Amino acid sequence: MTETVCSLGYVNRIFNNVSGIDLDALERLLHDIQSAGVIIPLGEGRSKGALSIAASEMAKMRDGKIVVDRGDIGFPGRDISDAAPILKQRFGRVCLLINSGSGRSMTPLVDAQNMASYIGKTGAHRDYTIDLITSDVESPLAKIASKYGSVLELMGREEVHEAEEAKVFRDVGIMEDTFILGSGVILHAVAEALHDKTLPSKAYEYAREVCREAAAVVDKSIASEFYDFVTRRLETRCTGFFAGLGSSYEVARMTAVRVGHIKRAIGDQIYVAKETSTPAPRQGDVLVVISSSGETEIVATWCKSFKRMGGQIAAVVGNADSTIASMADTVLEIPVKSEPGRPNRFYIYAAFALSPLPILLVESLESKGFRLPEYILRWHQSVTA
Repeated sequence: MTETVCSLGYVNRIFNNVSGIDLDALERLLHDIQSAGVIIPLGEGRSKGALSIAASEMAKMRDGKIVVDRGDIGFPGRDISDAAPILKQRFGRVCLLINSGSGRSMTPLVDAQNMASYIGKTGAHRDYTIDLITSDVESPLAKIASKYGSVLELMGREEVHEAEEAKVFRDVGIMEDTFILGSGVILHAVAEALHDKTLPSKAYEYAREVCREAAAVVDKSIASEFYDFVTRRLETRCTGFFAGLGSSYEVARMTAVRVGHIKRAIGDQIYVAKETSTPAPRQGDVLVVISSSGETEIVATWCKSFKRMGGQIAAVVGNADSTIASMADTVLEIPVKSEPGRPNRFYIYAAFALSPLPILLVESLESKGFRLPEYILRWHQSVTA
């Protein structure tokens, strides 16, 4: 039975997909993460972003998990088989945690194959697990994870065969929205369950609760002055920038990827602050900045520089009375009651709140007579995402 929690169809799909997950699979996933001494998060693109947000919250909570990212400078080895025994010796049981809608993402697949080979050679099945969230339980990654850990199936990979009007994306999303945001909800709920040392059934309750609340945030956001301001700025000839630190950076990057496809189609670019290819802003450019506290010093410094160079700022913050909000031309406040040491829901809510941005941008352009190329309207992330 489907349930409506939002005015946007793809958010309803996310809620119903999350509600339809198997509780036994969720229990196995939670057990493996709970018993791990160290977690190695793996994914590609926005799937990795959703996973990184939750992994960061797991690491920051009281009695948090040790998280070692594959891209860290101090990663102990050229590949997983090199690193596995070192990480086991330092931290105990190793969990390779993978988020991949297709179950075919190349980098996670190579690492999972190397880990599986190492486990097979050493026979150390109790010391290592490979755990996966995916939409394809018959995929190569799912076959490996089912043997060496757990597989949680989350529906979400859908293809739009005909997209004659931009409004179709209100129902299905763009670029794997349903899987990526849904997996983010589940992973955040797992983080809260770990913090509370509670049962898997509670993680399921948290997931539905987070999804309902995120849906309400989306409805409030798209009707706000913030959305009107940002879409009007982005549809003009300007460069767009997205910025944040930590989990906010992942939200910024996830949103920038999707908006970037639209902006490139009209001859402009989207950049994420602090990346090596990011240019200096020019007058008239727009910065979308994400910060839970609204007081992150480095981000506030970026905002000051941006304003000084003639740019305009749209802030997504947890506190409208903050320093960053005071510098912004428009503010979207997402107030969240957060306890020190407990996973913060702000970041998953912000990811949901910004997810309609490329959809509404396409609709706005279309209403003004600008029809984007068909491949943009039918854009989907690579089959290996």
